Amino acid sequence: MEFVISEPGDDPIIVEGYFAAAPAKVFEAWTDPNIVVKWFGQTPNSLHSATIDLRPGGTWRFLKSKDDVKSVGFEGQYLEIQPGEKLVFSWAHVITHANGEREATPYSRVEVTFTAKGKGTYVRLVHSAVRSEDARRGIGGGWEAAFTFLVDALDGSDRHPGE
Repeated sequence: MEFVISEPGDDPIIVEGYFAAAPAKVFEAWTDPNIVVKWFGQTPNSLHSATIDLRPGGTWRFLKSKDDVKSVGFEGQYLEIQPGEKLVFSWAHVITHANGEREATPYSRVEVTFTAKGKGTYVRLVHSAVRSEDARRGIGGGWEAAFTFLVDALDGSDRHPGE
């Protein structure tokens, strides 16, 4: 089942899914670094590390890979936090070279809402202001994979968009 409901390359990227877990548990999966590393990425458990300072103005960083030459990951800042209901944060893809030089995409915006529905949670993610169509296609694929792995991180919860 597909989670990305926007057309490939469109802005914004819209991702939706139903998870058979309470909103507080799904929200925790987005905000606890020990859980995030299990589901975020192109494959389960693919993150090198995750750091989260969960407060308005606090930063987050997910490290995909790190070696002697460079580190590659994502980072941003929390703009709005409503526990169990909503997360809004900035987003950039960042490469940091061993000499300290950084390459980063312009910041985009991610808004995630968590809505109780039956015994589970309907999650809607809107990722906007990604400047290139190619980047939007890649990010859409990344969110598709991440939502799929989030199902397993939430104990194999069933998902049905729009339910």
